[in-house]
Amino acid sequence: MATYIRHSKNRWQQLIEAQLSSGLSQKVFCQQEGLSIGTFSNWKRKLKEEGSFISLTDTGGSSSDPWIELPSSAPVTGPWHIELDLGNGVCLRLSQPG
Repeated sequence: MATYIRHSKNRWQQLIEAQLSSGLSQKVFCQQEGLSIGTFSNWKRKLKEEGSFISLTDTGGSSSDPWIELPSSAPVTGPWHIELDLGNGVCLRLSQPG
């Protein structure tokens, strides 16, 4: 029989941020963390709809500030690929070949 753990809203926010920064798919992340993919997806949607999902790593600005300041770094010289899932079947893909 499976054991279920009830997580707080704040903990779900932490888990969602961990998944986003991990580079893993939701499915793989949930499998590794022992989470239900359905519950994870529901919390992600709920926090997004509430507008209460903010980056926990954002140290600048107020919590109502929609912008996240990223630290500057050395220019990227190798190939890169960025994929943004905007929902409703819309995906933005950017890449630079090596």
